Amino acid sequence: MEDVFGLQDFNLQSASVVSAALGQAPIAALLFLPDDDFTLLWRNDAHARMSQSVGIDVVGKGMFEAFAANETDDGDAARGAIQDAVGEILKTSKPVEIGPYRYDLRSPSGEFVEHHWHIRMSPVSEDGTIIAILQLGQDVTRQVLDQKFSASLQRSAYSTAAVSFFNYDPETDKFERAAAVDEMFGFAPDEAGDFAAPFFERVHKDDIQAVYDEVERIFAAPQGEIAAFDYRVPQSDGTERFLRIRAEVTLDPKDRRPRLVGTFVDLTDVETARQQLERELQLRKSVVQEANHRIKNSLAIAASMLRMDRNEIKRGGGEASKAAIEALDAFESRISAISGAHGLMQLSEEKTDVSLRDLLDQLVSQMGSTVDMDPDTIKASFEGEDKRINSDLATTLAMIVNELVTNGLKYGLNKSGDLDLSVQTVTSDDQVVIVVKNKIERLTPIDAIKSSRLGSMLVQQLANDHNATVEATTDDTFYTVKFVLPLVD
Repeated sequence: MEDVFGLQDFNLQSASVVSAALGQAPIAALLFLPDDDFTLLWRNDAHARMSQSVGIDVVGKGMFEAFAANETDDGDAARGAIQDAVGEILKTSKPVEIGPYRYDLRSPSGEFVEHHWHIRMSPVSEDGTIIAILQLGQDVTRQVLDQKFSASLQRSAYSTAAVSFFNYDPETDKFERAAAVDEMFGFAPDEAGDFAAPFFERVHKDDIQAVYDEVERIFAAPQGEIAAFDYRVPQSDGTERFLRIRAEVTLDPKDRRPRLVGTFVDLTDVETARQQLERELQLRKSVVQEANHRIKNSLAIAASMLRMDRNEIKRGGGEASKAAIEALDAFESRISAISGAHGLMQLSEEKTDVSLRDLLDQLVSQMGSTVDMDPDTIKASFEGEDKRINSDLATTLAMIVNELVTNGLKYGLNKSGDLDLSVQTVTSDDQVVIVVKNKIERLTPIDAIKSSRLGSMLVQQLANDHNATVEATTDDTFYTVKFVLPLVD
């Protein structure tokens, strides 16, 4: 290659001065000849690190030989820009800035990795002749990729009809926005003008003060806080639009004034669907409540009919009638327990359920009144968090507690009518424990409080149906039944 630019005669003293000045600079510096190959003369350590070529000798090589372009990703565009910039420098002797341009570098494994560069090139002259060009390069890959990512998000948002950007200047009331915002507020194209006042006027009267308050708050808040607006906009056809704004305050780079910048989201379809679901849920709740009320009334009628039959049988007398009356009394008590459970049932979260605390309180009070006692005579306690139990379990539990308390009444009342009977409930995350405990006052049951062997069998069967356990213990003074019910989500 002919030494047109006098590489052999290059002033070594000038080169050493340049090297001393730029060798330890934090910015990447590269010195090359303005020949056809852009032959590399020198570079500093920062350039070696930035170009991921530490320890590789590139001096004497052409720029695009030392740093080969990625032919598939804009490498030619960057190379062309550098060539044009060098031509401009040779013509004008003035520095040139280019970029950002993509020019990929090879990784240690030999694969190209995406990089973007901002480059400033300046002529190095001697005796009026440009003998070299100094290139200062900055790796702006992170900034470019961030901008690309942000632009992608904005394009995605713009492509969604319900999302629209805006820019609001409170000092001038200037309101720049996407055309879809006008439509959200019921304005025809170009009807509303450039200011925000007409839009504020269309906000629902019950919501507008909260909007003003939030605007005032966000402009006084520390930078970076997010403003949140949710409000209604009445439409000319009598309907309402439900809008949501999320925005933050930023400085306009043109005039350095604060702006509120953000997005409108039209939630009308979502809110309309939510309201419809809420109406349907309320209707379902009403239907379930009415059904349970009717079931409760029907059971109450059935219990009344049983009492009538019992009284009729009782008037007939005889041993057979005594057994029939006992059976009817027990049956009536169970029906009352089921009826009480239905009276407490509510629809919540797509299922019909009952408060465990309310159910037990009602059962204990009801059982006390059946033997003409004060409702507080039976001592009841509840420890732990209240549980919502489904309808099937509620009716089962009502019958079980009914049987256990009835048994306690049979053996726990003394001759004076006093009673030492307690119902203790303890809940945890995975189970419910109910302990019914009565003082033993007699060895034979009270005839007036009717139950049978069937009651014990019923308790055990119902417990088995729900994987529960029933454990009875006795001592010289107390009879205790412990019922443990596992909770399943």
